[in-house]
This record gives sequence, structure tokens and C-alpha cells, in this order.
Amino acid sequence: MQSVKKFLQKWIVNNIGFKILALVFAFVLWLVITNTTDPVTNRTITGIPVQIENEQLVLDGSRVYTVESGSTATVVISGNRSVIGNITASDFIATADFAELSITNSVPINVELTGEKARYASSVTITLKTNSMIINLEDMDSKTMNVETEFVGEQPGDIIIEDAASTPAKVTLHAPESVINLAAKAVVQINYNEVNGDTTLHKDIMIYDHNGDPIELNSDTYLEDASVDVKITTSHIKSVPLYIEATGIPATGYELSDITYSKSTVSLRGSEASLNAITDIVLPPGLLNVQSAKEDVSVTVNIEDYLPQGVTIYGDTGTLTITATIIQTETETEETTTEEETTNEG
Repeated sequence: MQSVKKFLQKWIVNNIGFKILALVFAFVLWLVITNTTDPVTNRTITGIPVQIENEQLVLDGSRVYTVESGSTATVVISGNRSVIGNITASDFIATADFAELSITNSVPINVELTGEKARYASSVTITLKTNSMIINLEDMDSKTMNVETEFVGEQPGDIIIEDAASTPAKVTLHAPESVINLAAKAVVQINYNEVNGDTTLHKDIMIYDHNGDPIELNSDTYLEDASVDVKITTSHIKSVPLYIEATGIPATGYELSDITYSKSTVSLRGSEASLNAITDIVLPPGLLNVQSAKEDVSVTVNIEDYLPQGVTIYGDTGTLTITATIIQTETETEETTTEEETTNEG
């Protein structure tokens, strides 16, 4: 026992100051080596999605909110490089509890490590750069608008749209007040290539603002009726030639040279069946009488008076001017000579 005491005294007590100094030096050396091979460093991590808790506390059916800032969080983490070098945004969970909503519509954000990286929570310092989420609370409102129909694309040359009636004719938009103030019109768009006759199309409604830009519909901005039935009534168009025969005989020494029209064809509007039955328009010959005429004869005709029921003029006036050109076949000198010869012979 005495020998053990002497041994301890020799190796521990003797030169105690140098031994303590050696321990301190060893510790400092360890720190230097540790910080050289695995130093403490900082990293900034952005884009951490912020999850909202207790959302129902602000959504009572009459209000809606939008996040103005703080939908993602940014943090600065400090720790040994070997630890923080493998930490990414997906290793964090960020939350904003609406139960903590302030009168300025600010909600504090809490960020912590999660999953398998949660074990580093005690060795990593997290400093929030995004401290709060700011929301905008709005009252819900509604607006009723007429449904307008707009046709797009290239219009067929032989079909025209007579009417496009939607059912229902009006729709109601429910949205935050700011959106309601922007909403200008409710529109159904139909491409001309979807129409080849009378038809009914089921189409979605689009809402446009005062600048003509579409307003996105979602869970907060929605229509009571998102689509309507559009009943489209059409007419067909057909261009046909005109024809007339003159009656009567021009004066002696004159003849009918030609018949001209102020327009050679006319565009008709009607059902496909009624237009298929028309190949031309033949006007009554009694309209153009050249009996004893020595000069051109012109008449003005309203073509619509001579069209079958259900067919009308399209895109132009129905008034037509028809001219019979009369030319002289014998000169007055020839006629005078003939008369003198007849007198002398008598």
C-alpha cells in the first residue's frame, strides 16, 4: 500500500504544474485539430414551405385570406461543417399557427429540424430570417353577370350566326371583394368550326377583368354555374345570278342590243333546304318593256319582292337597276331617201 502511494505521488503530484499545462496544451491542440478538419460554419437555407395550422379560425365562410409574404421561410444554420453540410430545406418543418394571428394580420413562423436530422437539433443553431407570415383578410362578395357569347376563328363563307342564347342567361360569381371589383364580364367562347348548322353546345364560362385578361377560378373564386348550354341558330348564304327577259318591240329602225344589271348576282339568306331549291332569280318579263323604244330603258326593282318565303337578301340592299340597251339599226338619211324614192315613183 505504501508503494502504491509513493507511485502516485511520483507520477501525479510531482511536477503537477507541468502536467496541468500539458493537459491544457493537449486540449487546445485537440480544438485546433477539430476546427481545422471539421470547422464551425454557417449556411443559409431558403425555400422552406410554411405549413398553416388552425386555418379554420379565420375561415368562417364570409372571409377569405391570401398570403402576402412568408409562404416560404429562410434560415441561417450554424454548426460543424460535417453536420450542416448535409442539411437541406426538406429537413425542416416550418409552421404558422393562425391561433397566434395578430391584429396586424401577422403570424409568427416556427422552424425546426425534422425526420432523421432532428437528432442534430442540439448541435445546430437555427436563426430565422423569415420571422412571420403576413396575410390579407377579405370579405367574400358576389356579382351576377349576363353570359356573353363570343365567336372566334374563321367564319364560314356560307353560314351566318343568327342567334346564340345561353341557358342560364346569367351567372353569379362568388369571390373576394378585390376580385369582384375586377370582374367585368362572363364569356362563353365558341369556335366557328364547331358550328355547321343549328346546334346546342355545352361550354365552360370564363370571367374577364376590365383589361380583357382572364380571372382564374379556384376554391375561393367560383361560379354557381361553371358552364352553360348555348343554343345556336344559323342561316345559310348563297349567291345566285339574276335573269330577265324584255317584252315589246323597239321602234322601227331600232333593236334591243343588251340587258345589263347593276349587279349580276345577289346574296341570299335562308335555310339550307330553301336555298338549295334556288339556282337563279328569274324576274317577270313585264318589268322591262321596250315597246316602241328609241333609247335605253331602265327599271329599278326590289328583288325581295320576288323571293320565296323564308329567303331574304344578305349583306346588301335588294334594290337592282336593269337597263335595256337600245341601238339604232337604220340612219335618218337612209329613211329620208327611201321616203323620197317612194314619192317619185308615185
